[in-house]
Amino acid sequence: MAEENGAEEVVAEVIEEQGAPDLVVTYSPSVISANFDAMEDSIRAKVADYEGAKYDLTKDESIKEAKNDRLYLNGLKKEIEERRKAVKREYNKPLAAFEKRCKEITSIIDGASDGIKAQLDQAEEDRKSRAMARLKEHYETFAELLAPVVPYERIHEKQWLNKGFGEVKAKKALEAKVSAVARDWDTLKAQRDSMAHYEVAERELFRTLDLGSALNAARAADEEDARIAAMREAVTGGLRKPDGAPAWPKPAPEARQAHPELSCAWTVEIPSATRSQMELLAAALRERGITGTIKCKGVR
Repeated sequence: MAEENGAEEVVAEVIEEQGAPDLVVTYSPSVISANFDAMEDSIRAKVADYEGAKYDLTKDESIKEAKNDRLYLNGLKKEIEERRKAVKREYNKPLAAFEKRCKEITSIIDGASDGIKAQLDQAEEDRKSRAMARLKEHYETFAELLAPVVPYERIHEKQWLNKGFGEVKAKKALEAKVSAVARDWDTLKAQRDSMAHYEVAERELFRTLDLGSALNAARAADEEDARIAAMREAVTGGLRKPDGAPAWPKPAPEARQAHPELSCAWTVEIPSATRSQMELLAAALRERGITGTIKCKGVR
């Protein structure tokens, strides 16, 4: 500070902000020494008697001897291993303490970084929500009649919300998909007169937005009808005359007496059938005086 003509002059001093100090580490590489050569000579001498050893393991005493020899050799190894692990534990203690302290400090950075990431993630979710809302609004305007039948979520494609995809491109993709559904519906309606289960196919189309799945559903329903018809024919077809009388005459009393049939309990195993199919079967059996109990083991 200087004085001139009775006035004080203030001199500004620029103070540079100090950045975070670099991590400075000092360490001295440890040297581990051991009497390896002498130990190796000793071990080789002790193991020499057991290398290539053969045992007559058909005898109990030989089995016992083999087990004892192996126990001895494993004991030699265990002693060395325990000493090695003890040295390793002591050697690693400074490293473990160093890493722990580093992680304590970096966790401070992580806390600040995670707070920023949470905000960025939330902002991205908000952006996607707004984008999806605009696409949904466009869909309900563009496909006003389809929207009540097929919710937007069923039309939506995940990539439409990507920043790189863009809203204009997403709306065009949405319109193209709706147009494809309309074309598939037109294709399906063209087969309406020749399709026994058109309603099944139409429902499947709007559920899956897949024409192939819709046609397969109608085909499966046709096949189910054919199976039911075949079973109905097997149960009732050809067993009665047009006037309702039995197609086959009842045997005369004399014939029944000459060849009497014994009555016994029967068990019929039906792997799979619908309730309607079983009701038809039960009705056919009752017409012939056959009674019993039909139980369903479980719906498949």
